[in-house]
Amino acid sequence: MRFTNQSIRQLIEKYREISHLNKISALLSWDLNVNLPQKATESRSAQIASLTGIITDRWLDTGFRTLLDVAIQQQEHFSPEERAAVRNLEHAGKYYYRIPKDLIVEFSKATTESFMAWQEAKQHDDFDSFRPHLEKVVRMNCLIADHLTYKDNRYDALLDLYEPNLTAAKCSPIFDALTGPLRDLIKTVQNSAHFRETPRYVGEPYHYPAKQQKQLAYFILRTMGYDLKAGRMDVSAHPFTIDMHRADVRITTRYNVHDLRESLMAAIHESGHALYEQGVSPVYDDTPLAGGVSLGIHESQSRFWENQVGRSPQFISFIAPVLRAFFPNELGDTKIDDLVKMINHVVPSVTRVEADEVTYNLHIALRYELENGLINEKIAVDDLPALWREKMKQYLGVEPKTDREGVLQDVHWSYGSFGYFPTYTLGNLYAAQFTKKMREALPVDELISRGELGTILSWLRDNIHKHGSLYWPDKLVQHVTGESLNPAYLIEYLQKKYTELYEVDVKK
Repeated sequence: MRFTNQSIRQLIEKYREISHLNKISALLSWDLNVNLPQKATESRSAQIASLTGIITDRWLDTGFRTLLDVAIQQQEHFSPEERAAVRNLEHAGKYYYRIPKDLIVEFSKATTESFMAWQEAKQHDDFDSFRPHLEKVVRMNCLIADHLTYKDNRYDALLDLYEPNLTAAKCSPIFDALTGPLRDLIKTVQNSAHFRETPRYVGEPYHYPAKQQKQLAYFILRTMGYDLKAGRMDVSAHPFTIDMHRADVRITTRYNVHDLRESLMAAIHESGHALYEQGVSPVYDDTPLAGGVSLGIHESQSRFWENQVGRSPQFISFIAPVLRAFFPNELGDTKIDDLVKMINHVVPSVTRVEADEVTYNLHIALRYELENGLINEKIAVDDLPALWREKMKQYLGVEPKTDREGVLQDVHWSYGSFGYFPTYTLGNLYAAQFTKKMREALPVDELISRGELGTILSWLRDNIHKHGSLYWPDKLVQHVTGESLNPAYLIEYLQKKYTELYEVDVKK
């Protein structure tokens, strides 16, 4: 243990129980997504609400809060790790110290019920059945934001929950900087002689059995370095990663028998999250420094593995023999170039999780705009289906035919996670900047082409993973790359990759 100050040690010892309770809550959430019987919704909702109440009581415990207050006052005398632990507890504690316990517990219950309602609504393309749940979740988020307090924008209070110090004033310039170049790149790709509206080897009559997709996923997980003795892979409606401990980090995926890319990219993406959690220094277990520091940094890891590695021509060339072996009827005689174009196919689509690298961040810009409006009460939940279709045409030039592929497609709002979506774009920005730095130290393309991903993982472990939540996101980026976050690296990466792939000149 690196914490030598006696009061800090007492504080962290008390926090350990909170950490354990949070992991139990995570296990209940995993089961909710993976195994829960349809009739068990009400009982699980009550169970999670009760546990949330117990966790809240631990945060409000007089002894714990006194120790934290003393530590905040004395932190200038602590080591960097001790100060970081206090900083993390102070940031997390705002949620419990500013929001009434009754609201915290009720929000937990409401979002559990909302999630189950969303699953049914999406399956049956029935937004009306989900609307009252979403209205309640939005109202409660507004109340939560008001209790947390904010300076300029109510939405800022929610953004800060997922990415410390993130505000709408910081987000808007980022999306403004990306939107124009991305739209231009989409047009450039569409004007290419090599552009196809529909990718090869996708859709009927192509058939990729789920059993073989699962075997392929396990091959890739092992190649990436995901420790299956400290995790597992299951199926859920929306792929996710959840950690109960550094030695128990679980992922899920889903299978589309007519589109191999869905499970392939989901497995790589979620493994990127899991590798981060598995790589945090063990000395931080059950302390405020355990786990990834923010969702933006977390997304940088999943998006790095999914895009800079998984979609790279070098990786596709490496796994091509495996793809042909698992799916000989569909892919047995394919050329590497055709596989690369299939996995990197660029075309505006209605679904975020299936979006390519070039169009993806426009999906996030849309959600950012709608969330900002909802939380500031400038948009009504009733208006969301129509607004979603309108904004999809504005941002991407396509329009969903149903609410299932429109406003109902994402799970996040059912969970009450407003302020989460912008971290996906932050993750793409961080990933591009980290990769630029990594290339100064490693022959990245050469390593990927040989499937030697352990060297890449070691770089990530040394520079990012092992630090857990020691550095705040802006400090971590500075620590790793020597500069602040710069959107230009993502634009540069996308323009270079896709103009080469589609054999066009971005200047034309």
